[in-house]
Amino acid sequence: MTTDTTGNTETLASPPPAMTQQEAVRLARTLFGLPVEQAELMTAERDQNLRLTAADGQRWVMKVANSAEDREVTDFQTAALCHVERTTPDLPVPRVQRSVSGKTEVLARLSDGRCSVVRVLSWMDGLPLVHAPRSARQRRNLACCHARLGRAFAGFSHPGQEHYLQWDISNLDRVAPLLLYVEGDDIRAMVAGVLTDFRREAKPALPDLRRQVIYNDLNFHNVLVDPYDPDRIAGIIDFGDIIAAPLVNDLAVAASYQFGSAGVRADVAEFIAAYHRQLPLTGNEIRLLPLLIEARLAMTLLITGYRAIRYPENADYILRNNMPARVALAEMRSRSPQDNAEWVNLALENSR
Repeated sequence: MTTDTTGNTETLASPPPAMTQQEAVRLARTLFGLPVEQAELMTAERDQNLRLTAADGQRWVMKVANSAEDREVTDFQTAALCHVERTTPDLPVPRVQRSVSGKTEVLARLSDGRCSVVRVLSWMDGLPLVHAPRSARQRRNLACCHARLGRAFAGFSHPGQEHYLQWDISNLDRVAPLLLYVEGDDIRAMVAGVLTDFRREAKPALPDLRRQVIYNDLNFHNVLVDPYDPDRIAGIIDFGDIIAAPLVNDLAVAASYQFGSAGVRADVAEFIAAYHRQLPLTGNEIRLLPLLIEARLAMTLLITGYRAIRYPENADYILRNNMPARVALAEMRSRSPQDNAEWVNLALENSR
């Protein structure tokens, strides 16, 4: 493992695996018994993803874990998908492909000399939400699907769920040293303000909130919709950021992406209301939600700014959510905490 500028041992500073396409085809055939003819590289932050295709057009996703990631953490992600498959099979999430020996994960040595955990998941057809038209019905459907996933995880636990994750809002203060990588004096000052408010108001309150395994990454690149009916949610993919944390964090993360490129608060309120109808929030969760949304936006700017400089060859992928986060954080910080609290409360009143 490697140590990054925050002083933590973590995968932020470890380069992703570099499996070749030829290796992927060979491993898919020998380890998983799949009739794969072609492997194509896909974008990823910490790991490596490849799209596998058979001669008849059937497809899968091969996920090659970062060598710096604890194997217990990878097993946690796999076990979570298996749990959802058993308990809530109608949720549109990937299915885990077993190896020829019946395993859900295989340890493989790559051509670069590093060992990585390799998994194969079912391919999910659909149009990424980031490329789809938006509607109120779609937001409500997504919020409902997200809340159902939260309910599915309520009965799940795993030894790896307490690992340190950079993208856990609960750890915002631990990535504070990355503030110098946030571009722009004005937005850097806003992020610094969120850090101060988080330490004073949110951090002390987190231990008293409902806690469970959460999905933790409902951004528009991780949601698939039916291309012929964009209001229908066809899939939620990429479970690499699941973690045990306050349940409200999951909603805060999802809500932070609902602003869109224009920073529209009405869309966010509609999403929060639909989620609350399916999975009601407590009083303390409601009180902290606006600040936790800001915390996620600040975290996006902190981490992506740092990683884009460290890995310039992957900067376009790393920074894909950076500009929308800037717009959304500026919108939230342009209003008083009282105004943001009233905005959330009004959204919840409209959910009745």
